[in-house]
Amino acid sequence: MDSSLLKHYHHDEFHPKTFLETYFCDENFPLIDELVDYPLKQLHETFSSGPVKGDTLIDISGGPNIYQLLSASDIFKEIIVLEITEPNIQELEKWLKKDPGAADWSYAAKALCDLEGNREDWQVKEDKVRRAIKQVVKWDVSKDNPLDPVVLPHVDCVLSLWVLNVISKDKDAYHINLRKCASLLKIGGHLLLIAVLNMTYYVVNEHRFFTLTFDETFLREALKFAGYIIEYMDVLPSRKGCDMFDFEHIAYVIARKEREV
Repeated sequence: MDSSLLKHYHHDEFHPKTFLETYFCDENFPLIDELVDYPLKQLHETFSSGPVKGDTLIDISGGPNIYQLLSASDIFKEIIVLEITEPNIQELEKWLKKDPGAADWSYAAKALCDLEGNREDWQVKEDKVRRAIKQVVKWDVSKDNPLDPVVLPHVDCVLSLWVLNVISKDKDAYHINLRKCASLLKIGGHLLLIAVLNMTYYVVNEHRFFTLTFDETFLREALKFAGYIIEYMDVLPSRKGCDMFDFEHIAYVIARKEREV
């Protein structure tokens, strides 16, 4: 499909709750094991094994997702969430306030509690995330300094789920966005990145949205050029069989910031 005909996550009308309910909150979604269970398992193993730790984590992810923070809240005292759009911020705030109209994350919370062997405490797990989130800040992709005028200290960990694929218009922009993530980290801090490989679109409300297409080789090179050392990478092949998107693999990366670029 001609990419010029696709909508863009951060420019066009995008319904965050529909996005969440379509891909992440419905346990009957055919690839929920790839989109939710796989990241949950990887992050659980990362945070429970010890090498990624600290006081503060910054999350910049696709849509007002919170399931990637369920394990993180066990390790980090403070979580700062960066959101791309105002509707995303509003949707996240509904969940933080326990608004009855907020997205239902019980599937993910219960799945993580199963991994931990403590299914009964899933609501406690959600509340721990709510307490850990200290700030929700706009990340304006149109600015050289996306946080302007907010100034944040360098942090121990940046967690990015899905979003860099959809806000980067081309590979040069992806390089720039990886460097912007690195600028948030202390030297020696970690980037936890979940990205889709060889994907061209995804569907929300019957509209097709743009995704930057790249492979594992490009991702490895981009991380190196942005000043990271890859400590771990796992690549999961997709079973496909879904016309809502067309990714071939999901990549999970633990990368340490080695230098300023």
